[in-house]
Amino acid sequence: METTADALFEYLRNVIYNPENAKLNTEDLSAEFRDLGEGLQYFADCVIVTKAFAQALSRGELIDALPPSGNEIAAPLKSLHASLKHLTWQAQQIAQGDYNQRVDFMGEFSDAFNLMVEQLAERQKKLESKINEIQSKTNSLEQSNRLLTTLMHNVPQQIIVTDRNTREILLMNEIAANEVNNNADYFERILHHVDNKDYVDYGSEIEITYFQHGKRNRYLRINAFLVEWNNSNAEIFVINDVTATKTKIDSLESHAYYDSITRLYNRAFGMMTLNKWLDEKKQFVLIFADLDSLKYVNDAFGHNEGDIYIINAAKYLREFSESAVVSRVGGDEFIVLAQDIYYDEATKKMDEVLNKLQNDEYIRENPYSYSMSYGIAVIGKENELGASDLLSIADERMYENKRWRKRTRSN
Repeated sequence: METTADALFEYLRNVIYNPENAKLNTEDLSAEFRDLGEGLQYFADCVIVTKAFAQALSRGELIDALPPSGNEIAAPLKSLHASLKHLTWQAQQIAQGDYNQRVDFMGEFSDAFNLMVEQLAERQKKLESKINEIQSKTNSLEQSNRLLTTLMHNVPQQIIVTDRNTREILLMNEIAANEVNNNADYFERILHHVDNKDYVDYGSEIEITYFQHGKRNRYLRINAFLVEWNNSNAEIFVINDVTATKTKIDSLESHAYYDSITRLYNRAFGMMTLNKWLDEKKQFVLIFADLDSLKYVNDAFGHNEGDIYIINAAKYLREFSESAVVSRVGGDEFIVLAQDIYYDEATKKMDEVLNKLQNDEYIRENPYSYSMSYGIAVIGKENELGASDLLSIADERMYENKRWRKRTRSN
């Protein structure tokens, strides 16, 4: 009995650790253990086949010879194998441009895979649109080198043709020649950017910033195309100077976040910053400020005087601190966002702002006064309230301050 058990145990040990030497002669077993030995042999065969199958999968080898159908141990791996084969086929379809492929059987991987395919489809769509646009403009250019030479001198873009291997300039139109001749390192710097860009495909567009010492930066959009030129490989660079457009867009974006009267940030930027700081769990104060008696000034002395009132208040709120974000959120309402500051310091700074406003030189000769009420909410990293709730708190505290200020004046 002990010898039989030792033989079976040694067999199982070899199956796990040394399968090449895993041998069991059931004839050497006593009669009552032969059926068990044969069962263990079948089990061991299943384990060895399953292990080899799993190792192949771990190496990414999707082998065609699968474990036999009776091997239930390998059943989950066979299912995984089938899923990977199908996923491989789907990836091949995507590589051929079929972006309708979706995966719905691999949990979180499915979400990531499907998102990737959607993004690839969108990029492909944009790329095709851009390529079609360029090809429609340069269709005649690509038909022959002679036609290219004729046309390239009549387009507004800079066009440079180079040898693909040596990067020797083979041809330039007049616009490009002026740039290259007037700026010694112009084309070398463009090549530096292009060579460090992982092109999705030739024809895709990149935008680079061309730095000029002592001058305003320029922005260039570049497309590169491979062509055959005089029986050799060449590369065509189509270069657009979009500095004016880029500058205008940047200017429009900048104005979109500023209040036209005070040149403070506007409500959109203030709320965007407030929500961003809340998401980032920053420590900061939110101050809601309201000008006192602006309506009276507008009604009694005209809206021009009211605008001056608003501008002067903005001037002093801007002095709250260099890092504070100050926004005009309404006609006579402002919010101040300042990080790493607490209630007492914020109160002190707002009192300084109020004192400067009340003593503004402009109103010394005018029959009305400047004043401001404010409310402060301190937001810690553990805060769970949303922007609207915090604004309501600061707003209510501002009205408490306004009521206190009225009682103080009446007394």
